[in-house]
Amino acid sequence: MNPRRLSLFKEKKGFYISPENIIAIAWGGIIFLLYYLKNSFGFNFKGIETGILILGTLYIIGLLISTFFRYEREIGEYRGRIYFYENHINIENIDYKLDEIRKLEFFSTFDVKGNFTNHLFEFAPHLSNGLNNRFILTLKNGKQIEYNFLQTKSEQLKYYKDVLTNYYKNGIINWLELLNILNIEDYDEIQKFKKQITISNTV
Repeated sequence: MNPRRLSLFKEKKGFYISPENIIAIAWGGIIFLLYYLKNSFGFNFKGIETGILILGTLYIIGLLISTFFRYEREIGEYRGRIYFYENHINIENIDYKLDEIRKLEFFSTFDVKGNFTNHLFEFAPHLSNGLNNRFILTLKNGKQIEYNFLQTKSEQLKYYKDVLTNYYKNGIINWLELLNILNIEDYDEIQKFKKQITISNTV
């Protein structure tokens, strides 16, 4: 069985504002200040405030349109890959045998790079960076290893049906989680899949 792999990503904690949003906020503050000084204290800016307002409005419109073509920011760093082998899992060049693993849990496994996150007009980018996927590997000694991971059009967890099914047989992934990862929801499909596993266990 050839190893399956996904890129690992470690998120950076904190609150971040994109440069384009900082510009928009600064523009709004300048416009507010100019019109406040003009209306409250009679300052004459000779139409400069109108020009800034028009330029800023055009910038905001362009920013809103561009969000449909921009990817979410990758706040953190890539940390190598996770490889799924038949008898072990390799994370950052460290092997973990299946008999050392208590359980492997996946969370939010449907985020794929390039997918639209929403179709509303807002300042946040609308194209997913594909990094809102996470797993926790718990070893029998109590150690936990946690990472986010990247999914692309060609590298997705649901494509690794053979190796994930093998992990289910070894008791490190539960049945409902396996069905969820593989996106098997139809009752007939579930029963067919269950029969396939039963037959493979008797061969």
